[in-house]
Amino acid sequence: MSIPRVRPPAIVLASVLVLTSVTPALATDPSPDAVEPVAEVPVGAPSIHAEMLDQHAGEGFAFTTGGAPKPLAEPESGGGTMSLESGTGGIAALPNGLSHEVFGYLPYWSLGSSDLGRLRYDLVTTIAYFGVAARSDGTLVKSGSEWSGWTSSAMTNVISQAHQRGVRVVLTVTMMAWNGDYSAMQTLLGSSANRARLVNEIAATLKARNADGVNVDFEPVPTSLRTNFTTFVRELKAGLVAQGAGSYVTVATMAGAATWSTGYDVVGLSASGAADALMVMAYDFNYGASARAGGVAPWASPHVFDARQAMTDHLKLVPGSKLIWGVPYYGRAWTTESSSLYARTCKSTSICPTAKNGALNRSWAPRYIDALEAIAQHGRQWDGTGEVPWYRYASSTYGAWVQGYYDDATSLKAKYGHVKSNGLRGIGIWHLLMDGSRTELWDTLYTQFGPLPFTDISDSKFVKDIVWLAETKLTSGCTETRYCPRGNVTRAQMATFLTRLLNLPPASKDYFTDDSGNKHEGNINRLAEAGITVGCGGTRFCPDTVVSRAQMATFLTRALNLPPATKDHFTDDNGNTHETGINRLAESGITRGCDTNRYCPNGAVLREQMAAFLRRSVAYLQQQ
Repeated sequence: MSIPRVRPPAIVLASVLVLTSVTPALATDPSPDAVEPVAEVPVGAPSIHAEMLDQHAGEGFAFTTGGAPKPLAEPESGGGTMSLESGTGGIAALPNGLSHEVFGYLPYWSLGSSDLGRLRYDLVTTIAYFGVAARSDGTLVKSGSEWSGWTSSAMTNVISQAHQRGVRVVLTVTMMAWNGDYSAMQTLLGSSANRARLVNEIAATLKARNADGVNVDFEPVPTSLRTNFTTFVRELKAGLVAQGAGSYVTVATMAGAATWSTGYDVVGLSASGAADALMVMAYDFNYGASARAGGVAPWASPHVFDARQAMTDHLKLVPGSKLIWGVPYYGRAWTTESSSLYARTCKSTSICPTAKNGALNRSWAPRYIDALEAIAQHGRQWDGTGEVPWYRYASSTYGAWVQGYYDDATSLKAKYGHVKSNGLRGIGIWHLLMDGSRTELWDTLYTQFGPLPFTDISDSKFVKDIVWLAETKLTSGCTETRYCPRGNVTRAQMATFLTRLLNLPPASKDYFTDDSGNKHEGNINRLAEAGITVGCGGTRFCPDTVVSRAQMATFLTRALNLPPATKDHFTDDNGNTHETGINRLAESGITRGCDTNRYCPNGAVLREQMAAFLRRSVAYLQQQ
């Protein structure tokens, strides 16, 4: 829920109006409600977890029951720093060589999606199935889509594939009380018998599915049940261990749990013998009933409690190694009074006097792919304070402006940077697969947490090309651990890159007089014998001279025997001696220039750019 910037004595928890029943794509306006919503909404609002549960509650899913999944295998390669059982909350043997926990929620409604096959098991450490509800008597609700999804053949396949890579799969057990009625939660947590029954139910359920633990998502826990909730989590951890069930226990907590008095005792919940980690839902800072538009997970904000303050407050109470920081793969859009950043939302006709029926209190939560569709039509803005992208457009449907804020690869990279620099355990995604067939969010996970071959390339926009270069053994870097992506490429280095790429045979003679003793001399001679270079003049090669982008075009044109171009591709190379090679390189798809209609022929070739040139060259050869 959104938390105002001025600190209240406690978070207000009240019954709420659920603003939408669907998550529409944002390229077009959602249809207005048949009846105009009330102008004012209570302060409390459900989390995105509860909101999406409600949205999908009426949908019918036909799941086929599955068999027993494969048990967890040992991680293929380790990561992290210390043992999970050491009491410190450190991480050991993370799968896939990942440096931090990458925890991702997989809701039951995603199991029937065609995007399920795009789940990257190599880029996660824990998958949390969402979820199965708990009853007040301590039993699990073993009916409906939530349960049939958990026992389905689709989930069997997810668990088995995850386990083959050493990835944990946990069950999320839910209890939602956003309507302000805590009687069920009180009955459950206030009774030792009911708590014990739930522990036994969870243990049996985990063992039946070879699952590895549980994520407890009780929302919101009132302060009156604070002690009972912590007691339950401790009993759950001990019970799972005693019964030989998967015992990786995480607890979903509100972003403000370390800031105000809530039912989440973050110190007690993260203490030895309790949860292994807290899954901090560091989103919903701005929500459907917010007074102003803004990011759901802004790093900083002039109007609402923000992620920076939430992280600071958590780290005062909880070791970073115990904190999984939630990140959103969704956004939030509202009808607003104007196009200005953080504009007031249309909560009344006094704010939005031209608003049409259905426009007041209108808000929806687009998936990442929906937000991309919206910016394709309306353009992308950047909120430098919140460190999130946003968009805006005038809506004829609503007679008001629409503003949408979301997270993309750029903003998520910034969030991951804060997680790493503050020593947190890792990140938790709500929820997996909201990026559809797009790959950039997976790529960002890889570049920020993956097993990169060099320590200095995670911020390079050519990181995937550099990784390819290392995997193909075309480079060993500028040192054992560094690639020096922003370093210039010399003519001698270029000779070695191209020789390795083309696997040129040894030369029969020495071609130049100024490369004697240079470690690249053999490759320089191979390049000359292949007719790819004639040197820089006479018998000289100028091995230490930096290669320009124009020269690189000619080198690659000769090396790949590129055909003539059919047009002039750039405006800034006219009259350049290498213009012909530049146009051939562009027409072959190996370069797109340095900017619109520009190639920057006199610019130096950087090592990161060299990686891209070479990778595209191989792609070109493979297409021939």
